[in-house]
Amino acid sequence: MAKSPNLIARGARPAALAAAEDGASPKKPFNPVQFLREVRAEARKVTWTSWRETWITSVMVAVMVVATALFFFAVDEVLAVAMHFVLKLANAD
Repeated sequence: MAKSPNLIARGARPAALAAAEDGASPKKPFNPVQFLREVRAEARKVTWTSWRETWITSVMVAVMVVATALFFFAVDEVLAVAMHFVLKLANAD
């Protein structure tokens, strides 16, 4: 199998060739039954938050959204007043 000089220079090689050269076994075929078993095993490890924790976190997010909105509203108003003042001075001629 001839390799392109650019690929050899960069050290790139096909996965099957790399596995054969490294002595690793070839990739196993996909087994859907084994996959579903592994998914079930991992799903059992998931820890869900309680309703109380979810409620508290949701309220805190809402509070932070309102605080951020008020902050940006205040900054926008201050900049609008400042811009109005600057434009009023420039138009006074």
